[in-house]
Amino acid sequence: MFEGKFYNGRTSKGMPAFIKLEPNYISISWRADDESGNELWHLDQIHTTEFNDNTTVLEYGGFPRQSIAVFEQGFKEALEVKYRGARFIRSKYDSFQKTGVRGLVVGGLSLLVVAVVLFFWGVPALAEKAASHFPVSYERAMGEKLHNQFMHGQKVDSAKTVALQQYLGALNIESDFPIQVTVVKNDMVNAFALPGGFIVVHDAIIDEMENHEELAGLLGHEIGHVQLRHSTKAIARSLSYYMLLSVLFGDVSGIAAVILDNASTFHNLEYSRKAETESDKAGLELLSMNGLNPKGMVWLMERLQTESPEFLKFISTHPNTDDRIKEIERQMKNTSYSSESNPVLEAAWKKLKE
Repeated sequence: MFEGKFYNGRTSKGMPAFIKLEPNYISISWRADDESGNELWHLDQIHTTEFNDNTTVLEYGGFPRQSIAVFEQGFKEALEVKYRGARFIRSKYDSFQKTGVRGLVVGGLSLLVVAVVLFFWGVPALAEKAASHFPVSYERAMGEKLHNQFMHGQKVDSAKTVALQQYLGALNIESDFPIQVTVVKNDMVNAFALPGGFIVVHDAIIDEMENHEELAGLLGHEIGHVQLRHSTKAIARSLSYYMLLSVLFGDVSGIAAVILDNASTFHNLEYSRKAETESDKAGLELLSMNGLNPKGMVWLMERLQTESPEFLKFISTHPNTDDRIKEIERQMKNTSYSSESNPVLEAAWKKLKE
């Protein structure tokens, strides 16, 4: 028989107790002031929380758990002899130790694989997830800084920018962000969206278009990138490792600096197939909302795919063009409306083509 303290799980008060080790259970007789009682602990419900030569603490049952604390030397050895093989006697590390060198190596390699997967997949995924919850005001401010930084050294075509903004203003669009378009003089056939509603269009892509519905489809596509935050997510993914290190080392201001330092490269950001499909759908929806010929999206894709090599630079950042055309044509089958002329759009289009 051993002496110790009994805790009933309802109060923090320890009550003097005598602990007796029976073949199939532990008997605990306790006394506190004018109260006394006897508890029988079945072996399969006993848990070890501290188990050494000087102090042994056992718990019992579910919440709130009863517990005993025994400070007598010899109690640990008595438990091991009496209940050899019982679950609460076995060390938590026995199974780990039994794995041997081979098991340790396999376990170590498994942990390494998990760490590598988390680093190369998990970190970018978490950064992208965080970007999708940026406040609109924050994303707008970030986009404005990126746009201003990018525009340094660019030749803006002011007349075409005004005409394109007029064209955009005559369109019925839906966006959480105010859309601002800028036309720059550049021979590369390209257009891209920055966070917060800023869209940059190279004059070369406008020059190659033959129908203003192509332009409407292009704008709808880029507005789709803005609304769905594809640019913000792509930036967060591409800079995720730097962002992680900046946060770990407390250099949060460095994140904004590196984003601005790389502003000139963000027009080459590549989107996933899913992102491109979502934005193509947004372009088709904009055409539908404005009663414009939905074939504008198909004309745009076909022209970019089949014309001069310069178009390939644009296509390279917008992959799987054949599949995208097929998907657009599939969605067009579900649209039924009559195309209408729009004098305001056509007038702005005429100015762009001058």
